[in-house]
Amino acid sequence: MPLPDKAVYSEDFWRANVEKTLEVRDKMGWNIPEREFMHFVLPLRVNNESLDDFRTIYADTLCQRVKGMSLEEAVLEINHWCHEMATYKPSDGRTSSPLATIRYGLGRCGEESVLGLAALRAAGIPARQVYTPRWAHTDDNHAWIEAWVDGKWHFMGACEPEAKLDMAWFNAPVSRALLLHTKVYGDYHGDEDVISRNYAYTEINVTPNYVPIRRSVVTVVDTDGKPVEGASVEYKIYNYAEFFTVATYSSSKEGKVALNTGAGDMLAWASKGDKFGFAKISADNTEVVLDHIVGEEFSVDIDILPPAENPLPISATDEEIAACKVRFDMENEMREARPKGNDAVLEKFRKNHGDDPRNVEAILASLSFKDMNDVTIEVLEDSYSHISGTFEKYRDCPRVELEFLMPYFEKMSSVPVSTVKEAIDWVNANIEVDDSLNPQGLRIPPVGVLMTKVADSKSRDIFFVALCRAKGIRARLDEVTAKVQYLEGGEWIDVNFSGIPPKVYPQGTVSASYSPIPTNPDPLYYKHFSLSKIENGSQVLLSYDDSVDLPYSSLLKNGSSFDEGYYSLTTGSRMADGGALVHMEFFNVKEAMKTTLPLVMRFSETRISVIGSMDAEALFTKENGDRVSLLSETGRGYSIVATVGDKDEPTTHAVRQMGSVAKQLNDWGRKVVVLGKARPEGLTNMICGTDPDGSIFKMLTSGCSSTSRLQPVVTICDSFGRIVYFSQGYNTSLGEELKNVIDKL
Repeated sequence: MPLPDKAVYSEDFWRANVEKTLEVRDKMGWNIPEREFMHFVLPLRVNNESLDDFRTIYADTLCQRVKGMSLEEAVLEINHWCHEMATYKPSDGRTSSPLATIRYGLGRCGEESVLGLAALRAAGIPARQVYTPRWAHTDDNHAWIEAWVDGKWHFMGACEPEAKLDMAWFNAPVSRALLLHTKVYGDYHGDEDVISRNYAYTEINVTPNYVPIRRSVVTVVDTDGKPVEGASVEYKIYNYAEFFTVATYSSSKEGKVALNTGAGDMLAWASKGDKFGFAKISADNTEVVLDHIVGEEFSVDIDILPPAENPLPISATDEEIAACKVRFDMENEMREARPKGNDAVLEKFRKNHGDDPRNVEAILASLSFKDMNDVTIEVLEDSYSHISGTFEKYRDCPRVELEFLMPYFEKMSSVPVSTVKEAIDWVNANIEVDDSLNPQGLRIPPVGVLMTKVADSKSRDIFFVALCRAKGIRARLDEVTAKVQYLEGGEWIDVNFSGIPPKVYPQGTVSASYSPIPTNPDPLYYKHFSLSKIENGSQVLLSYDDSVDLPYSSLLKNGSSFDEGYYSLTTGSRMADGGALVHMEFFNVKEAMKTTLPLVMRFSETRISVIGSMDAEALFTKENGDRVSLLSETGRGYSIVATVGDKDEPTTHAVRQMGSVAKQLNDWGRKVVVLGKARPEGLTNMICGTDPDGSIFKMLTSGCSSTSRLQPVVTICDSFGRIVYFSQGYNTSLGEELKNVIDKL
């Protein structure tokens, strides 16, 4: 077991879950082999979620629901039950427990799959979570589940029931994956390729189950062409304007490492000491030369192509799919009618302190929207009791980072410290730090660290911040760099635990010049560019708040302060075919000096670029009055989404222009959603409706960085929320532009 599971959860908790699991195995009689039972039924943990009593609460309910069914029927039925409980909504990186996801009724894909696996395993059915850590052809990642049925693993979208196994909305996207993996807890030895292994789990490579694989061998050499042993080699996928590391190895005596991957482009990044190098992986064998040194300033262009699309086949008939859709809609209604949320806890807290609403609401406002669905009254009261005067976020907020919230202010009173120096000394003397005991990097709540006196380095940092806050010292983990800091004299002072005294880290200023390309007037952080500090040979991303768009004009146009060091600036223009035109700048930041560099967004005259984003699940009103999502009406792939006026001149031109290319749009075969009063003529694939609150209009314009309020807006977008064409207002060339774009898609 990883350290957090031993530190936070009692023996009684584990014993109750083991006993329930054995009871279900005897009762259901699925005849599961011992290996699959031990590794894919018995474990509670799926990924990085907090654990709860889901299995002991729901096992009997789920077993009764699938009583008498075959294993395949039971798997499909349990996924229907999960859809009754929750559906998709993006959120922050903390993974809710299964019960919290049910309470909220919503979860991102990682939380849906945690719920789906918890339900399958509670009924005694082997299941595992499959992850693509990053898509190759578009931004973001995805998680789903596989269930073991009659000796074989089958996939499905969690909380997204379909008529058959091996059928999901991602049958096409997954065929473009570069890496698909899952974590198996315990000492697992199966037939799959092993990506990594440690005492707690084995990370296995399931890519071959979905796509043809390439054995991507990387050889690291020095500038004389000699193999380099012991170099750190990272396999990276371009995604969200960074090359994201998906696997790391140490090179052999021959300078080699290898990984089974899909057939598209990746990046190999190798380093040893102060030397590093990188190269695009696009074939079986790639050589990386350590021909750069830390501090060297240079730039490079890299063109990335993902694997080609080859959708996985489905076996369901049209009749089976239609019948499943009927159930799907009924389950949506059932879920919407079910009481949801954590209102009882929040209202009790407000009622307990009705004479002090300012501090009560300040505590609640300091927590995330997700926290509101699983925070306990004990956590809220513990925070409230700590306030001296007026709430202050970095002194009184119960949340430090992504840890599971447990009361800690009162419990920290037993720690005999009153100053920052005493806190540092106490932590160094009393907390054993061992990262090997928590290889997955799960966050241990501060009270867990206090009880066990053992932590990984990140949980130690969280504990230190919590200890300082409990002693009235304002402290935080810096939101961008994750450095441990405390506030003194209006300045944030950096802390480390290696004996170096706390200090204000020296900083310099970085600004960038930008010559706008036609498709991107003001690039956004994460979507179009990112910054990384190079530490110990690796790129460490600067993580700004991704819930708020941060444009170039706010961050780099007039300059911002950064810690002294060596950095890389990565920019990327995503193409409609999934490829990316990438540029990298390597530069130094020096104390009290200004660094100016170019922000280069590459542009193609012949390929279609991704120019914005939207929410494919956004709701609109159909002509019959139903509120439906764009995705439910357009299906997967590309579509046109337009908001129009009535008889104004720009709208009149727009509908005439769309009608003029009706034949091409009809032949294209994709859906055309038109929201408003005006209607193009001749379209056989048009879906009509309204946008009564203007939310679709606002989403499309803001997603393309437009502040204009002019109608009409006409976009071409896909089910991943990527906008590849945007037109607003008066445009007499609209028809020709639409035709040119769809010809290239």
